[in-house]
Amino acid sequence: MGLERPSPRDEPDGSPRRRTDTARVLCAAIGLFTVQNVILFAYLLIAWSMVWNAPASPAQGECARRIYLSVAALVIACYTARGLTDLTPKFRSALYRVVLLGVVLSNYLMLWDFLPLVRPDTMDDALLRVDVAALGFEPALWFERYNRLGVVEWFSFFYFSYFFVCFGYMAVVVWVNRLGRQTTEFAIGTVLVLSVGQLLYTAVPAYGPGRYLAQSFHGPLQGAYFWGCVSRTVEAGSAMKDVFPSLHTAVPVWFASFAAHRARRDRRWRWPAVLTTFVAANIIVSTMLLRWHYAIDVLAGLLLAWFAAVASRRLARWEEGWRVSIGRRPAWSFYEPMPAPATHVESA
Repeated sequence: MGLERPSPRDEPDGSPRRRTDTARVLCAAIGLFTVQNVILFAYLLIAWSMVWNAPASPAQGECARRIYLSVAALVIACYTARGLTDLTPKFRSALYRVVLLGVVLSNYLMLWDFLPLVRPDTMDDALLRVDVAALGFEPALWFERYNRLGVVEWFSFFYFSYFFVCFGYMAVVVWVNRLGRQTTEFAIGTVLVLSVGQLLYTAVPAYGPGRYLAQSFHGPLQGAYFWGCVSRTVEAGSAMKDVFPSLHTAVPVWFASFAAHRARRDRRWRWPAVLTTFVAANIIVSTMLLRWHYAIDVLAGLLLAWFAAVASRRLARWEEGWRVSIGRRPAWSFYEPMPAPATHVESA
């Protein structure tokens, strides 16, 4: 048995050797990108097609620029992180994580211009009719009986805590914990929740019961400090037509599912799982009591979180095996040396 050596007939174009070299280059190029990158690229492509078909306006140009910059930044980050291996692992890892989070945040903030541009209509009436048909009442109106200072402040605190839950999980899983399979699962699941959720905003644009049913409430919510924090934050950063599905439901429930799954193997995740579940439950109630969401929005958010939990684990396992098969590092392994390429041998 010996190492395979090329023969003279392998040299011309179209030869086995040339095809092998081409396949190797192709695998190297594909290996620069991971499942979470592909999901983001798909989202950006769909968003770009919507912007392209929207009426010409300053908002159209602004959204197009953001999408182009997001694509360029993501390509550069992937190439630098996984292609320029002469750079230090610490720099490549930090750059990739900063750009990935930046692209996700930029596309969320773009919704302020994006949603009115691609869907100027509203489907509040359809969502309201679904709630009434399924439940016999609209939860946002039913919860008005609890419009008292203590109750509103309690649920406003949890609604506002959504942003800290997001920051905490991003910081711990992506920046503090050791990078590995759990990082891949978390990244895939989070990108899936946000990308699918934001695309569904364009399929079912709506303002929510607080605005659509404003004349049906007996008065404003009786909140104080935390209700003020929620109101100012929503007015400053919300797209205003982003209710279906409820990402305030989907994201913390997905985080709770992720923590519970990790807790099966790592006891340190037990308390985070319990705490996140408690916070998520209060956030779910708050979305309706504070008049932001219909019940169908919450149900859609729960289904989206379940989908992300199932899909992220399967995709992470598949990606890990696939990257090994083409001789590439795992998605988040910036510190390990490149796996040795497979050696082809022939029987003596």
